[in-house]
Amino acid sequence: MDGAGSLPNRLRGPGLVQDLLYGFDPEGFFARAHERYGDMFTARVLSEDWVVLGDPSAVKEAFALGPEDANSGEANFVLRPLIGTRNLLLTDGEEHLARRKLVLPPFHGDRMRAYEDTIREAAAAQIEQLPLDEPVALLPRMQSLTFSVILRCVFGLRDEERLHRVGDPLQRMLNWITDMRRVLVIGLLGPDWLIRMPGFRRQVEVVDRELTAEIESRRAAQDSGEREDILSMLLIAKDEDGQGLSDQELRDELVTLLIAGHETTAALIAWAVHELARAPQHQDPLSRGEEGLSEAVVTEALRLRPPVPLVVRRLRRPTTIAGCRLPAGATLVPSTLLVHRRPDVYPDPWTFDPTRFIDRRPVASEWFPFGGSVRRCIGAAFAQFEGRIVLEELSRALHFSPDRNRPERVGRRGPVLVPNRGARVVAARR
Repeated sequence: MDGAGSLPNRLRGPGLVQDLLYGFDPEGFFARAHERYGDMFTARVLSEDWVVLGDPSAVKEAFALGPEDANSGEANFVLRPLIGTRNLLLTDGEEHLARRKLVLPPFHGDRMRAYEDTIREAAAAQIEQLPLDEPVALLPRMQSLTFSVILRCVFGLRDEERLHRVGDPLQRMLNWITDMRRVLVIGLLGPDWLIRMPGFRRQVEVVDRELTAEIESRRAAQDSGEREDILSMLLIAKDEDGQGLSDQELRDELVTLLIAGHETTAALIAWAVHELARAPQHQDPLSRGEEGLSEAVVTEALRLRPPVPLVVRRLRRPTTIAGCRLPAGATLVPSTLLVHRRPDVYPDPWTFDPTRFIDRRPVASEWFPFGGSVRRCIGAAFAQFEGRIVLEELSRALHFSPDRNRPERVGRRGPVLVPNRGARVVAARR
């Protein structure tokens, strides 16, 4: 790390210990450090110095940084073994802005309406299969639902054989890499270690073979301009010079969409039902379609139970944040786990209360489960739309109660925070 400035409030203890605490107890790790060191502190995680931000004003300053000030793609480079490097998430500067213009149109609000029937059909299928009047872990069922939805929305496929041919190897690779034992080893040894593993390379080769075949098949077809699936729209997208995405760029964007587009949404829905089961007063109004409530439930679930605990920015030059001069190379880490639970921002922050967001939009620096500014996830609107539709369908058909009185602790599925027991609830027909 170079440049003028210094890192604030370093946590004590070896980096390995901090890795383990962050890996197995991210809520406790951030909360204890925040209590001891305040709203800005430096943690040593994944062999990097993280300057963690827990105050909305500091987060606002971080999100105001332009591409000349900070990189986000560079800070996310640990993800490259899985999603490649030629995608929106891992690019920076002008390249990122140009790519964003190319890939954003399929996620426009009007476009999403085309996916509503697909989402409702997938929700209805899960409702029919859900065991009644006995404890059931909702998370794996929501993972199956959201994976089915994203495959259909990305590829426009209805044929089950083709869906399985594309989806099964991707799901196997994802299950392999999100095992917490491997996550910790990758964190300790670095992503290059994973890239060299023969077992991982074999899985990636299968995924790439199926995705390449689907891309080539769709390029050869003449109807991409008439289709509404995301792959078709990406195939016809052109930049200002008339250039489209290469096959490698399409592959990396597709893998990113397929992974990020279902893991976080499944966690969102599972957490929302977990909280609704413990706040039954909201279930009947939700089942009746009370205006604005399903959107508010999604927003509150993302506040209280954000699937991703942080976002990252790597400083390109010395920068002052919250009055502290930080050096070039420092990694800023605005933490949802801290900001979303501040009592001065959200009174009684540990209470699940969707009415906070009835007729009120959250402030960007106080609510950022999808990141912020020009680095905000392009799939944010889709995830919230899908979550709202699924929760509407679930609540119309079922009433949920908790399997146990105590809420579930936070577990992990790779970088995504999930209910540690899978969001176990008891469902009953209305």
